[in-house]
Amino acid sequence: MTQTLKSSFDMSQRLLDRCRYRRLTNGRVGTVLVVDAGYFIQTESIRGFEQNGWHVIPVPLEPVEQFIEKLLTAVVTHRPDMLFTVNHLGFDQNGVLTELLEIIEMPVVSWFVDSPAYIMLDHKLNASPLVITPIWEKEYQDFLSDFGFQHTFHLPLAGDPGLFCHVKPSMEYSYQIGFVGDSMTSAVAKWSQYCASIPESRQIIGEAAAELVKNRRLKPIELLHQRLNQMADKDISINKEEELTFASAIVLEATRQYRHNMVNSLRDADLHIFGDWDWHEYAPPNAVIHPGVDYYSELPTLYKSTRINLNNTSMQMPTTVNQRVFDAPLAGGFLLTDYQEDLDILFDMKKETATFSCTDELRELTAYYLAHDSLRETTVRSAYERILNEHTYRHRIGKIIEYARRAFGEPVAHPANAGLSVMSNVRN
Repeated sequence: MTQTLKSSFDMSQRLLDRCRYRRLTNGRVGTVLVVDAGYFIQTESIRGFEQNGWHVIPVPLEPVEQFIEKLLTAVVTHRPDMLFTVNHLGFDQNGVLTELLEIIEMPVVSWFVDSPAYIMLDHKLNASPLVITPIWEKEYQDFLSDFGFQHTFHLPLAGDPGLFCHVKPSMEYSYQIGFVGDSMTSAVAKWSQYCASIPESRQIIGEAAAELVKNRRLKPIELLHQRLNQMADKDISINKEEELTFASAIVLEATRQYRHNMVNSLRDADLHIFGDWDWHEYAPPNAVIHPGVDYYSELPTLYKSTRINLNNTSMQMPTTVNQRVFDAPLAGGFLLTDYQEDLDILFDMKKETATFSCTDELRELTAYYLAHDSLRETTVRSAYERILNEHTYRHRIGKIIEYARRAFGEPVAHPANAGLSVMSNVRN
C-alpha cells in the first residue's frame, strides 16, 4: 500500500499515523464503521455485525459535505477494522472517498444489492484493491471484476429473525392470496422520460422489455442495441450514460409487464394487492387494491395472515432471489414464488419451497395450495428452519468478516459462521 500522501488531502503526519494501525487482527473484538443512510438492509446488517460480536459505529451520510470529516473523526476515535456500506453509498463520482481510504489504508466492504452497472456508471476512480464487493446477484460478478474490483464474491440476501420471527399467531387468515409490490408505473414513466430525446424511445423500451420478460438471462444493453441496429436508417447515437439509462428503463418496464401478467392471470382468484394507486388501472377487476404497507411494522403480520403470499422477482435479478423469499417464511407465511436458479443452492426445493414457472402453472398451484393447508404449513416450517440455520444476516455478515480477515488481516483459524462458500481468490 502507498506510503505517499496525495495532494488532494492536507493531512499532517501525526494524523496519518493515528489513522494507520493494525486491523482485522485475531484476539480482539472487531469494530466497523457503517455509512448510515437509512438504506435497505442497513439495519439488518448492523444487527448481523453485533450478533458476530462486533462493535458498530454509524457515520451519518447526511449532510454530505460533512461526511469525510465525520469519517476521519470516527477513525481516530474508534480505530475501526473496516468501513461497511451498501451499494457504494458514500462514494463520490470523483473518487475522493476512495483516495482518502487508500491513504489511511482502510479496508472497505460495499455490499451490492442492486445492479452495480447503474450505480457505478463509468466512474472507475472508485475501484480500489482495498474494497471488497459482495454481490447479491452472481451474474454481475464479471462486471465488478472488469470494473477493477479485485475482491468480489456472491452473497445473496438473507432474513432477520429479530424482525420477522415474533409475529403473533392468528387463528384465521385475513386474506386468501396476497401480493405486496409496486406497479412500477411511476418508475417506468420517470426513467422513460429520461430517454425521451431519443427517437421512438418508448417503442424501443417496450419491445426490449417484452423480450426480457421472455428470458430474464438476456442483457438489457444488448437488447437495446439490437433495437437500435434495427433502426439504422434513423442514425441514432447514444453515449454510455444514455445507454445505462435506457437499460434501467428497460428493466423497470420488463418488471412492470411481468408483475401485471402475474396478477392478471388470477382474474378468478380472491386476490389482494398491497401497493400504489396505479394498480387500479392494471389489476384485474376482482382484485382488491390496498395501500402499501410498512416493511418493518406491518409486513410481517401481513405475511402471517395471508394464506398464499405471491412473489415476483425483479428483472434485474437473472438468477438470485429477493428479500421476500426469506422474510415470508420467517414470519410464518407461505410463499409461492417464481422460480429462480439460486433457490436450488439455498433451499431443498422439494421440501422448503413452492415455485411456479409460468402463469398457467401459477393458476393451478394457487388453487392446489389453497386446498392443502397441511402442505403449506409443512413447507413454511421447513423453510423457516433452513433460514434460521443458514440464511440470516448473522450468517452473511459472518461471511463478510471471514473474507475481510483473510484478505486484509490474519487468517481465521475457526470461521464462526456457516454459509455460502467464498467464490474468489484472496490473499493468504
